[in-house]
Amino acid sequence: MTKRLRITLLANLLLWAGFLGCAHDYVTGKSSYNWFKLDDDVKLGKQVLGAQLQAFEKKKVPLDESGDKAMLQRLQTIVNRISKVSHLPDLPYEVHLADAPVVNAWAAPGGKIMVYSGLWDPKKGLVNQESDDEIAAVLAHEISHVTARHVTESLTKNMTIMLAGQVAASAITAGASATGGNLFGQFFSAGYNIYAPSYSRKNEHEADRIGLFYMAKAGYDPRAAVALWKRAAQKRGDATSIFASHPASGARAKDLEGYLPEALEIYQDPQKPYPEFRKLSEKGKGKAQAVKALPESRPASSTPADKPQHPVKTDF
Repeated sequence: MTKRLRITLLANLLLWAGFLGCAHDYVTGKSSYNWFKLDDDVKLGKQVLGAQLQAFEKKKVPLDESGDKAMLQRLQTIVNRISKVSHLPDLPYEVHLADAPVVNAWAAPGGKIMVYSGLWDPKKGLVNQESDDEIAAVLAHEISHVTARHVTESLTKNMTIMLAGQVAASAITAGASATGGNLFGQFFSAGYNIYAPSYSRKNEHEADRIGLFYMAKAGYDPRAAVALWKRAAQKRGDATSIFASHPASGARAKDLEGYLPEALEIYQDPQKPYPEFRKLSEKGKGKAQAVKALPESRPASSTPADKPQHPVKTDF
């Protein structure tokens, strides 16, 4: 095969891939670039979750019912309430709890969620274990990564960059192709193999904003999210911790403050529709408006499972 023919075939492959990669963004309603179908998200999520559960089982780490059953039930209730008001309520969401000293939680594509008990460790943790609002802030953020399909969109982008690199390498004899890193990195922390996702700063900001409104519509006080991310900016941790993606400047909390008044309106009246996410600026709506501060923590809700504090109606 001649060099010219190779370049032509690779260029045509890129055009074909770009055509197939057009997808619907379920949150914004816009077209997005994603080679994966929603069913693929679910399959990928099962693989990632399965790998993490298997790693913990080998180390005999207490999981789910073999650990803190009461806490697991609370997590299931919170995930159930938030997922129902999300843009993809019919995904097979499930949440797992591992008794591991990792200050983090993550959601794999398709709605598979892992929470580590280190998230509420009294010394190193981030959230108040007794506050459903703070836990909901973290889980709503993670569910937003799922509905925005950040992992498979990033995989698509990285695969496209790799193909583009091959075209460039064929065209100019020198230089290596640019490839993206693993979207779910494997780390060794505290004696465990820990899986943790890697998102761009843009993805994190988007999940912050979407999650703020998800938790509000599900009946959780959105002021807890702002307080939580302010606290996160003041702490540092290793690559497996939730603090790794939060700049010390507190920029993410400041960004959310701009959306807080509108989120509070939805919290007070869940019948109100979501804002048009496609129009939300990445930098917020200008200066944050003054809102009543949230107490440092709110006790865990006694609301029964599947029964939100407010009547919930989704209107996307």
